[in-house]
Formats: sequence, structure tokens, C-alpha cells
Amino acid sequence: MDERIARLKTPQDAHNLAANAKRLGRPDLEAEALQRASELKAAEEGYISPAQQAIALALYAYEDEQSRLKGRTFRANRTRQMLERHGVLAAAERMVLTRKPSTGYEVLEEAGLQELSFESIIDRFPTEFSPIAVEAARARLEGKPLPRAVRQFDSPASTAVDKPDELFPVSSAVLDDEARIFVQGCVNPSSWFQTGWLPDYRKAVATIARAMKDNRPEDAFVAVWRTQENSISSGGQGMLSYETVDRMREELIQVIRDIHMDGSPANFDRTVERFEGWKTEGRIEKVPRLLIARAFAGVHPVLYHTTVDGGRHTRALDWFVQHTGFVMPRSDSWAARARALTMHLDRAGIFDDDLARNMFPWFVIEQLNARILPPSVPPGHRPRAAQAVAHLPEATRILVLRHNILLSALFESLVSEFGRARVWTEFATGTGGFADAVALRPDGRWQVYEIKIADTAAEVVRQAMGQLLEYGFRTGGLEPLKLVAVGEPALDGITDRFLTRLRSEFNLDIDYLQIDVPALA
Repeated sequence: MDERIARLKTPQDAHNLAANAKRLGRPDLEAEALQRASELKAAEEGYISPAQQAIALALYAYEDEQSRLKGRTFRANRTRQMLERHGVLAAAERMVLTRKPSTGYEVLEEAGLQELSFESIIDRFPTEFSPIAVEAARARLEGKPLPRAVRQFDSPASTAVDKPDELFPVSSAVLDDEARIFVQGCVNPSSWFQTGWLPDYRKAVATIARAMKDNRPEDAFVAVWRTQENSISSGGQGMLSYETVDRMREELIQVIRDIHMDGSPANFDRTVERFEGWKTEGRIEKVPRLLIARAFAGVHPVLYHTTVDGGRHTRALDWFVQHTGFVMPRSDSWAARARALTMHLDRAGIFDDDLARNMFPWFVIEQLNARILPPSVPPGHRPRAAQAVAHLPEATRILVLRHNILLSALFESLVSEFGRARVWTEFATGTGGFADAVALRPDGRWQVYEIKIADTAAEVVRQAMGQLLEYGFRTGGLEPLKLVAVGEPALDGITDRFLTRLRSEFNLDIDYLQIDVPALA
């Protein structure tokens, strides 16, 4: 390389040199300067690895050729959006794993620049891509038929990074009765998942997305590495010490940048290896696999769900195998398995919102946890913020707020009776629903409470009874000793006799509890 080229620091410097070389009749120097301009531009835009930089150069060459053909400046916005959304390497696979060559491939081939196509790049860097992508790229370059998997599964709705191979086995999503009930419970507009978690989760990923769009990964540093509960998932016992995180700040910011550039499972594995190297060097006290998974889930919510704890993830996957037809990938990598599951759920077509889809595996875990004693969920009560229901119609909002007030009062009442360590609110029942409150009796049996807002005790019991019976006695339910309908009205004589009859003649221990709270202002 000409030493003048080597000294260039910015794309503009390189373009200036290219212009001078052209004026002086030095096409060789002009070509080198333009090549260097593209390399510097790629580095500025965050393309790190040789494969990523090659993809950037291919993008620039395609834009330049289209600009020449159209007689105006052309910017490949759709391609750039794919690179940003899916990660550089994954997006390249997406565009290669299609039956029809991409426009970029055809334009570059026509211009005699086939060596800059994504297919050629995948051929040159085979270890950076999935085996099926390498096979497809080489087949297209050689003019041979594409692999059968691409021909069979390619469709307008499919994504190349998601093509079936040994990493992402294709499975037909067939939900059984329990799975359908769980889905209904997860998307229930009044569930905590929808009113509590989802709004905060949406804000969290939007904040990270904004930081990456503005090329300020440092703005996501605290949420990704330094916050135990960041509304994506809990860091739990996987957190690094604050001292370590602060000392490694620059390296961890670079990790965020690299994850943004490449959200593939292969890069997840490389990221884990990077942390393993730091641990070997004594720079970190442990390999925070959970945090790494959470970082991928936060930066790429289109690709990954939120269940990042290894043991719970495996438990959820086993449930999906049993109840939805999911096929477990052979890879034991969290990212490969998580991506396979989100693809499986996408094929099922049951979620309109990626974030709701991403919460579902954790919903499953909470339901399964309800079938285990002692409960793995800490006891307690998390009051819902008033703003969480601000979007609801006024009449509905008043009912929900009233329900929240009663729930807080019920919690305090039960704590005084059973003790704070034995009371839970909005507790998963194992049947796809959430009981308003449960108390664990000294004999190890549950008491289940369901609140209803109504004008009479009779109506409270009528509305609550179906849910209480389902939460208690549907397959997988809590099998409680006692069921309690909770409301504000005083218990009338007829309803009292009705409940007495259920207890005496049907051996169903069900009761009514009146909670008296102040009226809404």
C-alpha cells in the first residue's frame, strides 16, 4: 500500500486524495484511495470484524453502482435497516438464503463486481456463517441449484437468519389444550404481564434501541451491565460486581456495540468466549452468561425472548417440546435455543407483538413454578402503578384501580393472619391464570382468594367462583384447602346459606371475605 494511503485517517481525507490522483492521471492511486475511503467509513459506522467490513464494502459498492445507474445518489435503506435490525452477519444470511438472488447480487454481478457480493463474502468467511448459508452462497456463485432446505422453506415471510438447519430445526407449532390456555392467560389485558411488565419492558428496549441508533452504546451501559432488574429480565445471581463493571466499562460498552452489529447465535458464543478469556486473565470474577444473554435479548428483542437463566430456560423448552411440538436444537447454546423458540412461536402465529411473544416463556415458567412446593417465587405484593392503566377507558380504569386498592388491603389482612412470609398476590396458579392472592397454611395447603368488584356479595361470588374452581382444580392447579371470594359488599343471608350448602353438601370449602376500603377520590 502506498504510504500516503496508509496515513489517511478519515474517509474525507481519502476522497480528497482520490480526487487529486484522478486529476494527476493516477488511476491506480485513485482506486487505492477510494478503497481506503470505504474501509475508513466502515470502521466509523461500527463494522468491526473482517467479515463485517467486507459486508460494509459490498453495501457501499452496491450503493455506488446504483447511484451511477440511476444518475442520482442512492442509499440502500432497506438493506441498512436489515443490517441494523438483525445484525450484520445475520442480515447477510437473510439475503443469501432466498430462492431468488437479491437485487444487490444482480447489480454487482452485472457490474463485474461479484467478488463484493454477500455470497462471495460468506464463501470467504465460512466459519462466520451457518453451514446452510455457506452451501447456498457457493451454489449461487457456481450456478448450481440451491440446497433443498432453502428451496423448501423459503417464503416471503421467512428470514434467512432463521433458515432451518441443525441449528434451527423446523417444527410445526401445534398447541395442545394447556398451551392454548397458557397463551390466553399471557395475553389477558388485565394480567400483570400486560399491565405491569410489558410497558416497562417496552420502555427498556426502546431506550437501548435509541442508544444504538444514536451510536451511543454507553447510554445502554447501566441498563445492560449494572442494573439487576432492568425490565427485560433479572440479573439474579449472575451480576458482576459493580467494581468489576466500572473497571471494565470500555470493554463492556464495546461488547454492546458488537452485539448490536451481530446478533447471531454464533456471535453470542464468541461473546461468551471473550468473557471466558477475561476470567482466565483474572479481569472478571466469573463468566456472566445470564447477563450476556440478557444483553442479546435487550439489543435484539426481535430475535430473542427474555428467559435468560439457563436452568429455567431448559425447563421452559421442555414444556414447549411437550405441549407445542417444538423441536429442541442440538446446540446447547442459549442463543441458538432461544432463537429457535422465538422462530417456533412466530410460525404458530399466536402473538402480534414480539415483546408479548418474548414474555411468554417466562409466563410458562411462572405457571410451572406454581406446581412446586415450597414456591420458588418470593412472597409479597407488588402494587400496580396507576399509570399502568392510564390507557384504559375510564369505566374500566376505575374498576382496575378499585381492584388494586382492594388487593393491597387484602394483602395486609392476610399478612396479619398468616405472616408476611406466607402470602403472595397475583400468584401463578399452574392453570394459565393468576390468583389475586394466596396464603400458605401451616399444614402446607393453599387458600386461594379472588377479588371481584360488584354491587352485591351474590354477584361477587358468582363472578369469582368459576375462576376459583379453575385455579384450584383444573389439571396442574393449586389443589387448595379453601377458596375465598373477596368483595366490598356485606354478605347477605341468601348468599351465606348458599356457601354453607356448598360446604356441607358438596364438601367444597368456599367462603366470602368482605374488605372495606375508602371510596376513590
